[in-house]
Amino acid sequence: MYDDLVNKILTEALKVGEKLPSEAELDKIYNVSRTPVKQALNQLENDGYIYRLQGKGSFVANRRPAEIWTRMTGFRSNYLDKWEKISSKTIEISQRKGCFTHLFNIDDNEKITYLKRVRYFDDKPILYLEHYVNPFIPNDIFENNHSFISLGQLLKEKLNIEMVRAEEEIEPINATTTIANILHIPEGTPLLKVTRISYDQKNLPIDVNPYIVNTKEWKYKINFRQEDVHEDF
Repeated sequence: MYDDLVNKILTEALKVGEKLPSEAELDKIYNVSRTPVKQALNQLENDGYIYRLQGKGSFVANRRPAEIWTRMTGFRSNYLDKWEKISSKTIEISQRKGCFTHLFNIDDNEKITYLKRVRYFDDKPILYLEHYVNPFIPNDIFENNHSFISLGQLLKEKLNIEMVRAEEEIEPINATTTIANILHIPEGTPLLKVTRISYDQKNLPIDVNPYIVNTKEWKYKINFRQEDVHEDF
């Protein structure tokens, strides 16, 4: 229920300012009891997707960004809460061979686009990112857009390619000299490395994205709900 309502808000099936169905109506629409309805509405309000007016109901809030990619990361609360102060810069664009050939189903000699980027919050570097991009994505998109915040957002706007699924693997690391210089932190600082693979609507891998985060500034957070759990613990 929560995910369905979020998707309707993000895709503007429910528009900014529009009133949501009442709790009783949501009971019938989703065939659930009142308790999960209340829980979903509370979570939507906490995440900033809706606001409530006493005696009037729940309404879709004017939140940015309105892209699904912000939900597919453990740092989504940072994007939702701090969006206006986030910026990015591409510091390298090049072509590489022999990278993720099996994943992209390409020949070893075929070149793919490789990017190095830095993401900032309030002009302070927070994330260092690399991208290995499926070769069917034209390179000039990146040459002409050095300050895009999200590759997923860029591909949606320019090519109507939407990232709908992602896998992430996380591991702790210490800052190397290079990373320390980029993020303006002492060498050896504990950091979080996330390796993310994003897939489009056709389940094609589009982007392999290792990125390194200063978690002193940004915390990795995941919310679990009962409907997400399929095993007994």
